[in-house]
This record gives sequence, structure tokens and C-alpha cells, in this order.
Amino acid sequence: MKVLFCGLKNEYGKPSAGPSFEYQNFYDVLCRMEGVEARFFGMDEVMAQAGRDKMNEMLTQEVIEWQPDLLFCFLFTEELKKETIKYITDKTSTKTFNWFADDHWRFEIFSKYWAPLFTAIGTTDSQAVEKYKELGIKNVIHTQWGVNTKLFFPKPSSENYEITFVGINYSKRQEYIKYLQDSGLPVQAFGTGWLAGRIPKEKTAEIWSNSKINLNFTESYAYGSKFLLKSFVRLFVKKELGRYKFDVHHFFANFKSALSMRSRQIKSRTFEIPACGGFLITGDADNLGDYFINGKEIVIFKDKKELAEKCKFYLAHPEERKKITEAGYQKVLTDHTYEQRFKQIFKTMGLL
Repeated sequence: MKVLFCGLKNEYGKPSAGPSFEYQNFYDVLCRMEGVEARFFGMDEVMAQAGRDKMNEMLTQEVIEWQPDLLFCFLFTEELKKETIKYITDKTSTKTFNWFADDHWRFEIFSKYWAPLFTAIGTTDSQAVEKYKELGIKNVIHTQWGVNTKLFFPKPSSENYEITFVGINYSKRQEYIKYLQDSGLPVQAFGTGWLAGRIPKEKTAEIWSNSKINLNFTESYAYGSKFLLKSFVRLFVKKELGRYKFDVHHFFANFKSALSMRSRQIKSRTFEIPACGGFLITGDADNLGDYFINGKEIVIFKDKKELAEKCKFYLAHPEERKKITEAGYQKVLTDHTYEQRFKQIFKTMGLL
């Protein structure tokens, strides 16, 4: 099966930010899947050199010439023109698919307008499936983040940690970390906005592998005065391909989107930490219980107080921690790799 993966080569389209999540995870997995011949089309790289119009022409031409069985897209914003997707879907033999990453808050302002253009689409939001159906959009596959086991696997080290969090400092994360520190717990935070600063990506898996407890927070950045100000601006203005324009006609959709940004959603970290042989304590999120058994494969907390209590308990009970860590590791390898996610999508689309 021939798959043309169309996404950003660089994180947020910025070369200085390094390779994008989808390039390192989705495309890398596709390249190694048995029976799959994968090619990459970097929208950001081509658009930077040739412009949006030419980039769309070049994508269409590649589809026509190579004739892939599937065009697998990971749209960031409106890089692709609607007419480009519609032409490939309707006028070529290639099936089209897009993975919508943020339907928890982008459904009203983005996803629902683009979904009908594809042969099928994927969403990680369990509530979005019904929302699509209510609009007559039935080409929806409920999927979820997973793990690329070539990037995330146990990495023993002589350097050990007690309690760690790796990620950007935003939303309520600092509040959680401070509460744990004030409770006398030995917690360290790594990433942009923390005292320890950013760490190399290859160091992340090593920290997860060698921490007694790894933390994950599921709130979005929708928190605090800065978010409220940005939310107000978004009611009237939207950013499209790096440019701002007034968007008052979609006021109510923008309002719904702003409210939805407070929802808790599953992060890829939820699968990556167990894949590294790490013990995970995480905030709850949309249908998280469908993927892990709380207290058996991972541990879920509901508030700061319970988080501190569970951190103290599991630091003091290494055998309990070990059992959960091993069960979580096996669960990810058995059920939650990206190869498994993609195979299910391909089967649903009639490609396998």
C-alpha cells in the first residue's frame, strides 16, 4: 500500500523549532510498517519556497503521478486549499484521510468545515463523533494518540529521579508543582518556563525511564488572565496562515471554541511514559478509562490534594509502583502503538 503523508516537517512550521511531532511519530511509523511504502510531503517546506498556491499544485501533481492508495494528512491550519482536497478525493483513485488533533476545541472553528472534504477523518475527541453525525458527517473514525516505540522505550541510566514532570510551564501546571513542593515532595520540572529549562528531546525518555513517579497534567493552556484576553480577541479575530483577519461572522462558533479549550484531553505523554517503563500519575481526561485501568496500569488523580497523597503513597510503596509500571508498559505495547492505530484506520477505510 502506498501512503503519501502530508504534514509539517518542522514544529509549527518553524525550522528553528526542530522536526514536528507528526514527522517524528506518524511518518516514521508509516515508513517502518510492513506492506507500506511511504513518502513525505512537507507542506511548510514547500510553501516556504514556492508559496501556498504552488504547493497545492505540487501536491496534486504528486498524487496524480505517484497514485498513492492513501493521502494521509495532518493539517495544522489552512495550508491546503479546500478545492485541492476535494479534487484529490473526488477526481483521483487516491483515498484521503486527515487526523484532526484538537477537536476538543477546534471542532466549531475548523474541523467541521474540513471533514466533509476527506474520504475519512480521525478524531481523538470521543464527543466529536456525535457532533459530526449531527451535521451529517459520517466519515468519522474515533482514534487516539499512541506511541512510536522506536522513540520511546526503556532507557536505563545511572541518573535517577524521584518525581518529575517534563513539559511546558502553562495553565495550572505551576500550581500543581508548587503544591507538591510545599507538601515536602521531591519534584522536578523540565521544559520551557521552568527553572531547569528545556532539555534535549532524546533526554525526555531517559527521565521518564528513571523517575520513580512521572506526572502528566491534562488541562489545556486555557487558564488565567492571558488566556481570557486571548479568548476575547479570538471572538472577533482569527489567525490564518500567519495573518490576522476579522472573523465576527463566526462569533458564536468562536465563543463555543473558547469555552471548549478548558476541556481536559488525553496527551501523547499518557502513552509515551508507560512505553518508557515509567510509572505514571495523571490527571483525568476525556475517556481515559477506555485506554487504561486506573490503579492497575496507571494512576489517575482528581485534584492537588489527591495528587500529593498518591505521590507520597507510591514513593513509600515501591512494589505497588513496580506492578503498575509493568502492567502499563505491557498495555501500551499490546494496544496503544501508532502502528496499531494506523492499521485500524486502514481497515476501516477498506485499505487492508
